Amino acid sequence: MGNYDNIKTLLIFFSPLIFRQTRSLYRSLRTSLSHRPAPRPLPNSAAFALNILFITICVTLFLSLPASTGINPHAPSPNIFTQTNSRLNTPTELLFSRLARHYRPPTNTLTESDLLLKSKFTIPSARKIYLRFGPDTLTNCPFCTPDNEASYLIYYLPFHTLLPHLLHMFLTGLITSRPLTGASASRWRGKFTLAALLLFLLETLLVSMYDPNTHGTGSTDIPSSFHNRLTSARFLSFTLFDATCAAIIWLTATHRFFYKPPSPAQVAEKIVSNVSTTLAGATAKAHALSVVRNATVRDRVLKGRDDAYWRTVVAMEGSGADGNNNNNNRGSIWEEEEVVRAMTRVMQRRNASGKGDEVDLGRLGVEAGSYVDGVTAGLEREEVDGDDGGDESEE
Repeated sequence: MGNYDNIKTLLIFFSPLIFRQTRSLYRSLRTSLSHRPAPRPLPNSAAFALNILFITICVTLFLSLPASTGINPHAPSPNIFTQTNSRLNTPTELLFSRLARHYRPPTNTLTESDLLLKSKFTIPSARKIYLRFGPDTLTNCPFCTPDNEASYLIYYLPFHTLLPHLLHMFLTGLITSRPLTGASASRWRGKFTLAALLLFLLETLLVSMYDPNTHGTGSTDIPSSFHNRLTSARFLSFTLFDATCAAIIWLTATHRFFYKPPSPAQVAEKIVSNVSTTLAGATAKAHALSVVRNATVRDRVLKGRDDAYWRTVVAMEGSGADGNNNNNNRGSIWEEEEVVRAMTRVMQRRNASGKGDEVDLGRLGVEAGSYVDGVTAGLEREEVDGDDGGDESEE
């Protein structure tokens, strides 16, 4: 009754705060869902992260299988108490004779690792160390003593706990690296790393605080191996962790959930990037045009053709010298009937498709004529000089 009263008091005290936080979270979530854009295809960078996660999920799920399945060769060795259906206080000779008879056919002889483990089982406390840390720690630790279980813990943590979690955190950092997997995955880098670190701390706490005396190791019970169960649970937690990360990255990358509008700095950066790309393209085209122009000027035949083309344009525009009055009578090229009809058709189609306001054809012709006059101004002077020289020679 006292516990119920304490819980009731805590609920009364914290319920207003919990209600406000829940309502705020609901409103922010609803606003985020209402303002999110339409789902988009999965980007290639996010797909790369999901491919890595798929591989790690398959590997960790495979490593979580116990040795009894016969599929996982890297699983910890089975618990000999469970194999032989023996209690914790079963005599050592009887325990290993059962092991040899049922699990070491056809010779029914113990292996070297079995004999080494048998030599350690002569001490009663060694059996609990075996259940807690596994046979590898019990038989291979060079500085451990059965009287000091902390020494086994020091040997166990770096190789069996720290190393797997370090590899897992490395993969977590890899899938949230912005150069490799893009912004959709990198925005979760801190949260994923913190969650992976919490997994490591939780396992370390479990190993450090586990006491075999209080977990079914009585004289009439068949003891279970904490080391084997913890190993399977570790890789299963990696599997669930990676699957959750994959789901979050997929939802974020496709804008189905966790959508975050770009910040002003990101928008400005994108605009600057687009402008830089456009300027780079324009600069490349201008450079190519300059190269072509230089090649044309340096080649006598090409220069002659170019000059002849622009003289023809000048003549058609009626901007020639005084000696070209016959060409002036031809009028501007923009006034020719075929050109006017073609331009009219283009502008009508443009206006019909709603792509812009109606264009003044007369003004367009004047601007184009001014542009041509500016480009061919030098040719006019050259042609006038040539005509004057011809008249003087005739005189």
